[in-house]
Amino acid sequence: MSTGFAGSRSMDERRRRRLASESSESLDDSNDDSTSQTIARTNRFKAGQYPLRTVIFPKRWKLALYYLPVFFCFAGLMAADFYRSEFCLADSALSGYLSLEQSPLPLYLSGTLLFVAGQIALLIASLRTQSLHDFSGRYRLWKWVAGGLFLFALCTTTQLHHVWATTVIELRLFDWGPHTQLLAWLVPAVVLGLSISLMTYLEMRGDRAGLNFTILAVAAYVANLTFMFTGNLIPWEAQHYLIGAGLLYFAHWSLFAGLLLHTHHLLYRSVDLPDKVPSRLKKHVAGYLLRRGIKQKARRVAKAIKQKERLALKLEQQQIETSSTDLKTATKKSAVRNTTPPSPTPTAEAANSRPAKTPEPVTERESVQAKSAPKQESKDEKRTIRVDAAHDPEQLKGLSKRERRRLQKQWREEERSGGIQNEEDDA
Repeated sequence: MSTGFAGSRSMDERRRRRLASESSESLDDSNDDSTSQTIARTNRFKAGQYPLRTVIFPKRWKLALYYLPVFFCFAGLMAADFYRSEFCLADSALSGYLSLEQSPLPLYLSGTLLFVAGQIALLIASLRTQSLHDFSGRYRLWKWVAGGLFLFALCTTTQLHHVWATTVIELRLFDWGPHTQLLAWLVPAVVLGLSISLMTYLEMRGDRAGLNFTILAVAAYVANLTFMFTGNLIPWEAQHYLIGAGLLYFAHWSLFAGLLLHTHHLLYRSVDLPDKVPSRLKKHVAGYLLRRGIKQKARRVAKAIKQKERLALKLEQQQIETSSTDLKTATKKSAVRNTTPPSPTPTAEAANSRPAKTPEPVTERESVQAKSAPKQESKDEKRTIRVDAAHDPEQLKGLSKRERRRLQKQWREEERSGGIQNEEDDA
């Protein structure tokens, strides 16, 4: 089996790839000894072989022995500054040592805590290198986090950021008005802090406790920055520095506690990155957008149905109106035809222009013929109707030839007898 990989950029990645390939090959083998060795290799932290287990306890609540004393230390510094005027004179050396504005002790404590947090970040990076599935090298992000924390610790202890701000003002590199001295170090610090917070968020998604503490730290840093710009709008001007220092120390402590809890997560739970699961916010937003889209679609469908109903009603009304107009026009035309007298034809006019002839006397023979003519017409109509109705050729269907001939002969005789009777009646 070849153990060299052309794309590996470090010994850790090369070793991790080799172990991953060995574990995948060992799963195909049916030998129990090789399988047990692979399981022991992948679960070497669970066997109690890592020395950090003697320092970082398996129970998470026991880690309070590390971060609670730090919290009480910062709380004691703030309480001493708040009550120093009661148990010491204002001009004494002890009062200046306990003051958060004049004493260097809070700066050293903050710098030390940030330096320890950077060391924990390096420890997390070393633990993340043991992952057999992190081929993308995400563990390198913790080295950048550690470098940023070391830089913050240096600036907090030595006040290097104020030296940089005064240098910018002296050399006139840029001018931002009265806030130049503040923004000269604040803008780079905000950019670096946002990048570090994003890296830690991407790495701590599987650790709920460490992620919550990290979010608290970011929120405290943002609150401290807003307090620096809007301090004149808040009352209690005498306690402004105490409030700002409390927010800053709480942010340092939350960052330290979050990194410590994430180290516990990597030691006892998993050194691999968690599966990409959508956050609750995305889930709620996606559900809200889905429900909103369904409602909008239902509204559009209802609107389209209403429009169709309106169009159908309009068409019915138009049809009714057109039919009523047609009826009105027809009645008007009929009324006009009935009211207007018929125009005389040229023959009628010629007859009117000619002198009227005297009617000739009607003879008796003509009057008898005129009376007998409608009677003959009515008898002929009755005769044709009777013959047609009685002698229906449809009755011949389905009969044999003999029966057809017999029926036709009978019809002829009836016609002859009917003709004789008609002649007698006429006579």
